[in-house]
Amino acid sequence: MTNPVVEAKGKRYELAFEPVRSSLSEGPAMLWGFQVFVRRDGEEVGMKTCFVGRVSVQFRDKEALEGGMDRLMPVLYAIAQEKITERLELGEEGDEILFA
Repeated sequence: MTNPVVEAKGKRYELAFEPVRSSLSEGPAMLWGFQVFVRRDGEEVGMKTCFVGRVSVQFRDKEALEGGMDRLMPVLYAIAQEKITERLELGEEGDEILFA
């Protein structure tokens, strides 16, 4: 996967997604977490630790929950990208924990 580039407040940011980790439970995973490094002009300006819940995924693409990580990861990353872009629009480039 290539790192997506987003634009916020007239600035371009590259988002570097780290691997996804699932919540540990005996039942279906309820939460996925991963880090996203935010870069502007090749320099890291922040790290967003993202947690995406099962309900958010189900709302976006119910079938992704049953399709394995190949189907799930793009949905998780898309949800996080939208949330990160919102925060960048508000001027929040730095480190944060985000929930979706």
